[in-house]
Amino acid sequence: MKKKFLMMFAMILIVSSLGQVASAAGKEVTVTVDAKKVNFPDGKPLLEESRVLIPVRFVSEALGAKVDYKNRTVLIKQSAKSISMKVNTSIVTSGDKRIFLDVPARLQKGRVYVPLRFVSEALGANVDWNSKKYLVTITTVGAITTPVDPKQPEVKPEEKPDEKAEEQTTTVNGNKPFEWDTKKTDLGKDLFKNNIRYSNGKVTFTVPDGAEAQFLSIQSGLINLKAGKQYTYSVGKGSINFARIYGKEDYVESYTLLLDKNEDSLKGQFKNLENDVIVAHDFVKNNKSVSTVGKLSDVVKSAQSL
Repeated sequence: MKKKFLMMFAMILIVSSLGQVASAAGKEVTVTVDAKKVNFPDGKPLLEESRVLIPVRFVSEALGAKVDYKNRTVLIKQSAKSISMKVNTSIVTSGDKRIFLDVPARLQKGRVYVPLRFVSEALGANVDWNSKKYLVTITTVGAITTPVDPKQPEVKPEEKPDEKAEEQTTTVNGNKPFEWDTKKTDLGKDLFKNNIRYSNGKVTFTVPDGAEAQFLSIQSGLINLKAGKQYTYSVGKGSINFARIYGKEDYVESYTLLLDKNEDSLKGQFKNLENDVIVAHDFVKNNKSVSTVGKLSDVVKSAQSL
């Protein structure tokens, strides 16, 4: 089950990435489900570093899943399968399991983009990518397919408000005051205790050994950061995600540094913040995902007693 969920989100990211490269080349990525062309009414599939990223709703619904979007979190349900992924983080929650992806979900032009292969395969479908034709073929189990006819009518998913519109209707702030996960804080110690610091509008840190780290912004896209190397980023735009995978315990510990105090998920909670940045920490508590946020200065102070 875990591998299927990982593969599912990977594919969604792949389709979305294909869109950017295809656009640059004057081509468009075509996605079919059981030989029927899927329509993307606004956000198109993208291509980034050999991964295809797509708007999560349309392919998921074409595969019979229900998609919801609340508090910057994508929720996908299909029968007994249920997964959730928060925008701008690389963590997927499935029951009491947390899975780390190498490419985070992102919000772009009012749509949430995720890896195509991961979502499709997690929902029990097979995925194939034809690089010459810019064609992604998704086949469900037991389906009989024929080659897609470019002239055939597109399969249009049920019309629903886009993710941005849904977000605007959410009035409850799902973020709780920052707290530490009672199960794992090893990464927290390495990151916030005698490491990360804020000064003169910039954040400087060294990526802890054994940790995965990524910087994400609309301007630069996704940048992987190397463990053991020091980095400095100006406050204003983008986010930095840190994660450590505990393979033997099947667990992931992660933190996200939000460089923009006006980030939508904060709901204006830190609009008056000066000379500081925000730290977001999501973890599983009593089989439920808990979202907590706090000021970096407070998190660093708290980390001294870990």
